[in-house]
Amino acid sequence: MSESALIFETMADDDCTYCDEGTLELRSYKDNDAIVCDDCGTPAVQVW
Repeated sequence: MSESALIFETMADDDCTYCDEGTLELRSYKDNDAIVCDDCGTPAVQVW
């Protein structure tokens, strides 16, 4: 498993640290693989 896949797997479903309501999910952010808050849309991690 790649480092980025391990980070994504570890962080998915965590609570967002930028807002009170969101949960982190794996999705695209500006055409990059990322972990993004499902409520506020802030990326916690993205890989180029």
